[in-house]
Amino acid sequence: MLARRLIVGGLVVLCLIALSIYGRETSSGPLHGIQSGAGTLVTPIQDGVSRAVQPVRSAWDWAKSLVNARDRAAQLAKQNQQLRAEIVQSQINGELNKQLVTVPGLGNQWNVDYRQVPADIIGWSTSPYYDEARIDKGTSSGVIVNSPVIAKGSAGPALVGVITQAGPISSTISFLSQPQTSVGVAITNASSAFGIMQPTAPGAFEITGIPVSKPVADGDIVYTAGFRALGQLSIFPRGIPIGLVTGVGHRETDVQQTVQVDPFVDPNSLAYVVALAPKSALALQRATTP
Repeated sequence: MLARRLIVGGLVVLCLIALSIYGRETSSGPLHGIQSGAGTLVTPIQDGVSRAVQPVRSAWDWAKSLVNARDRAAQLAKQNQQLRAEIVQSQINGELNKQLVTVPGLGNQWNVDYRQVPADIIGWSTSPYYDEARIDKGTSSGVIVNSPVIAKGSAGPALVGVITQAGPISSTISFLSQPQTSVGVAITNASSAFGIMQPTAPGAFEITGIPVSKPVADGDIVYTAGFRALGQLSIFPRGIPIGLVTGVGHRETDVQQTVQVDPFVDPNSLAYVVALAPKSALALQRATTP
């Protein structure tokens, strides 16, 4: 132990003496010459190491920039999605409110009893008619089975379907074009005529059950009635526009007329929708309607 201390102490003394001499001698002195020679010997080694390490350094910088770019892209995509959802929701709020004010007979039950949940469509069914789609909102956002779904169409927002499967973070929409779908509807300017609307072909719907005594004309607005039959609630609240009457007909012996409907929204063109999440006791009761 003592020997080590003596050696270390001696080296420290030598370094101090060398530094003292180095500081006093001229640039042509022996210690300056040793420094210059050592630098000459080490410089090629430093250059070689620097060249060898440069590709690794470049690869590291590229990897860091790629990760940063991906993080930034993900952040921008999230912000973009939020902005699009806000725009869609504001459009639906504004346009539907205008319709509710100007069209006689339309209620605002859907607006009072439900919370609007904008959602992106993230997948389509394999059916050639796209009767179903997957959205990126689920029960964690309040969306449940039998939540109505609306979207912005050619003449404003309107009903497009209903949630038939709901998971925590995604759900399945069944569009009104599903063959088994039926909706209780009413028609403006037709003395609140009530009927049942069902799909007849892709993009085409037919209403049955309206007496011939009720005046129905082309251009009348079709909207959800809020019930399916006398005393039976519908899963769809009253007052959501669906489409326009495009044809009315019946035979002389018929007591009911057949009404053709052109929907406001084509599901095939959709990228975003708004699910109506129940928030009142009545809305929850509608959602549990068999």
